[in-house]
Amino acid sequence: MSPAFVRALLRSARLALLASLAAGAVTGAEPATSPQPEASAAEPSAPAPGRDAAQSDADEAPPAAGPGQIVTEEGQIIPVEEIEEPDLAELPLSNAARVRLDAARDSVVLVRGFVGDAASSAFHGTGFAVGDEGFIVTNYHVVSDAVLHPRRYRLEYVTSDNRRGLLQVYAVDVRNDLAVVRPREDLDLPPLKVRTDIPRAGARAYSIGFPLNLGLTITEGVANGLVGNGLDQRIHYTGAINSGMSGGPALDAGGTVYGVNVSVVAGRQLVGFVVPARHIGPLLRRALQPLAETRSPTQLRGMIAQQALAYEHAVLDPWPQDSQPRTTLTQEIFGYQLPTRMGPVIDCTTTGSSETQRGLQTETVSCSARTGMLLQLDLEVGSVSFQHRVVRAVGLHPMQFAQRVNDIAASYQRQGLPRHVAPFACRNALVSLDGFDARIMTCARQYRLFSDLYDLAVTVTSINSTERAVVSQLDLRGVSFESGMGFVRRYLGTMQWTP
Repeated sequence: MSPAFVRALLRSARLALLASLAAGAVTGAEPATSPQPEASAAEPSAPAPGRDAAQSDADEAPPAAGPGQIVTEEGQIIPVEEIEEPDLAELPLSNAARVRLDAARDSVVLVRGFVGDAASSAFHGTGFAVGDEGFIVTNYHVVSDAVLHPRRYRLEYVTSDNRRGLLQVYAVDVRNDLAVVRPREDLDLPPLKVRTDIPRAGARAYSIGFPLNLGLTITEGVANGLVGNGLDQRIHYTGAINSGMSGGPALDAGGTVYGVNVSVVAGRQLVGFVVPARHIGPLLRRALQPLAETRSPTQLRGMIAQQALAYEHAVLDPWPQDSQPRTTLTQEIFGYQLPTRMGPVIDCTTTGSSETQRGLQTETVSCSARTGMLLQLDLEVGSVSFQHRVVRAVGLHPMQFAQRVNDIAASYQRQGLPRHVAPFACRNALVSLDGFDARIMTCARQYRLFSDLYDLAVTVTSINSTERAVVSQLDLRGVSFESGMGFVRRYLGTMQWTP
């Protein structure tokens, strides 16, 4: 039964009740009993001889409803939530959001990080109470600095009634960007209910948190199910998730937590992502003791690095053997066969035209994996991206063409903050690939806090033709050196030139 039909049914029932009350008000007394008209052929007849009234009533009785169900006048059995949710949907949007915010307010806390004894916070996010043990769930990236530098940062909470105190981190899940913290004292916060299933696509949803310095805020949107072709489980949420709302509860129409606010897509509006709440339970089971009391800072950083490395095989490993034909994994442009979908999580786009610009026709293939983990607020690892720029000369002298190709190869910018990574160490070599020679520059750099993690950058420039060339750039961020170099060798081995 559709929500619209249910609403119409409820409205008609209310109108009938009002009409009955109005009739009584007009007479000022009980409604009079009218004489019953004689039965006609069109009216229902009495039970046939030989059948008692009880049997007839049993035949006409509606089916029995089970727990959590109701029976409509048409005899349909529907779940109670299909009645309750349209009731909420009939409210104005601001009223429906207010209901959810008021119900969750006492369970949500502001999570803040401070450097030493400073009075001004260095970062902040949101958390919410779950379970019966006093735990609070938030995002890992909200508390990451306190995890990696426990002697430098202190974590605090602020409740809706302005109580304040210290927090300790008990467990983290880097891949799903989740953390479990607990106050040093008993706060007795009312825990929110959690569901482990994914809301149906198109369901109304809400996100609660502390954006910027605006206080506790709620946004309204739609939960559109799990994001397809992604390595991690993320639910696409169309409402706004602003800075500071990270770690807050994502609620369904009934006020139950279906996920945790996690991130937005840079440069786009009203597109956010939510970590499914199904990952909260396993993390709570690991929350036995405060991490800072059981591990040294070096051991904590090693634990975070190992969680990141456990993720890399899903990113760097190829398709299962023989599961994909070669033609779907590469793309041919101007005679060059180039790698594209090197794994299940890598997607590519192609741009270009037949127009000549400054003596060159250019086609560009850009590929990336929909992956990445935040080890710190401004440090993402576990990502793969590469780009092929294939050019063809139109009326250029060979020397001019060579210069233009070299300019393209030198135009790539390598990202990375010096406080996170050491400088690149690079090596140049002339290599014979399949059907053509190329100049290859391979660069590597190590992470300062995570000695097992590296960035790799490879630039391939073909030198086999005075009219056609490919410049290919590969970037791997936050991977182990061995796994990264294995991906580089597979990347180079896929390239081919067919005159």
